[in-house]
Amino acid sequence: MSVSTNSADKPSTVETDVNNFNPTHLVADELYSLVDAVDIESIANDFGIAIHNKKHDFKSHLKVVIREALDPSSSLAELEDKTAVDDSLEKISKSRFSVLTNDRDYRAVVQVLFALLHTPQLYRQRAVQRKRLEWLLRPVVALDATNLELTRSVVVSEEFLADGDQPYQIDPSDGGIRLHLAARVDGEGKHPLGATVTEANTHESPQFDHLADDVEVFEDLESIIWTFDRGYTKYVRFCKIKRSEDDFVALLESNANVDVVEQLEEYAVTTKPLEDENSGQEQTHHVRDDLIELSDTGEHFRRITLKKPDGEVLEYLTTLSPEEYTPVEVISIYTLRTLIEILFREFKQYLNIENFHSKSLNGVLFELFCALIAYVLIEWFRQRHPVKGGVARAIQKVRTYWNQTLDSFG
Repeated sequence: MSVSTNSADKPSTVETDVNNFNPTHLVADELYSLVDAVDIESIANDFGIAIHNKKHDFKSHLKVVIREALDPSSSLAELEDKTAVDDSLEKISKSRFSVLTNDRDYRAVVQVLFALLHTPQLYRQRAVQRKRLEWLLRPVVALDATNLELTRSVVVSEEFLADGDQPYQIDPSDGGIRLHLAARVDGEGKHPLGATVTEANTHESPQFDHLADDVEVFEDLESIIWTFDRGYTKYVRFCKIKRSEDDFVALLESNANVDVVEQLEEYAVTTKPLEDENSGQEQTHHVRDDLIELSDTGEHFRRITLKKPDGEVLEYLTTLSPEEYTPVEVISIYTLRTLIEILFREFKQYLNIENFHSKSLNGVLFELFCALIAYVLIEWFRQRHPVKGGVARAIQKVRTYWNQTLDSFG
């Protein structure tokens, strides 16, 4: 079982005036305004989902599930009660929520997510964020995967299976599902750009091409620097990236066979640990920069070796030119990859991204991609209305002031 976002073409969007600020708007309406910038009706029509139902059309249904991701209910009964008093949402019964979420094609939500990521508002926001890393003139995209637990069994029905395969269920003891993600990490915000979902034991490497296809449709992502951990190690992939307009930085496997073609430079960097800034104690890192030939490829790559004061040695493999990027800059680019790990941690700590209400795979994916939309909305909202304390504080304030005005929000 593997599901992909399959965003081969950039979805159409409706541009709105992002500078139009009305302090009397409700916080919920302001947050949803980015969703309103997307042509939901066209997406609904593409998937045969009614948009003009008297109750719970696709947009109103989406908004309920997005709210649920930001402010989870302990049960469907609690969700029903919450929507009954929420001025920004249509009341929805627990049975109606289950039917709609399980029956409406999750791929429509995926298309909403991609349309959202392609709005002029988010293109503009990414451009502003990138300027904060003045030394880095190219986009950096990180790839990684994380397992999401399931609290109940989930049925995998025939539409997710090859012909002849029988439906089955994924139990909580099976390890849940695995979310594979590409995210932009070269600015203050962290935007998911592509996602696939597989069973928990699926290896990361085969998902690279799916995620790369998702990323390629972004107009502001040219000459990408990819960064990923050893789970994506594949020599053929490294060679392919080298021959493209992109570059990569990854950790070299400890058992890799390499021949040193040329030593470029070697030096020591002496620093004071932040925690001992005034103690006078210094630490020395040894850095070596080599041009190497990677076994079995016949291709030359650059290897940066970092020996830490505690004796730990890290080797970074890259295609970045030594004329353009110093060894320390290469290491700094790889360090940006940790932002996708922070993103995963924020997903699990602050969003309803594991305790799904649905019992079908389609329903779980519907909820999951609504949670990704919720994260994108929060990142956009907190940049537009700055909140100290990052994503956690922004979500807390949005929950508190949901049906109050922006003036109240502050």
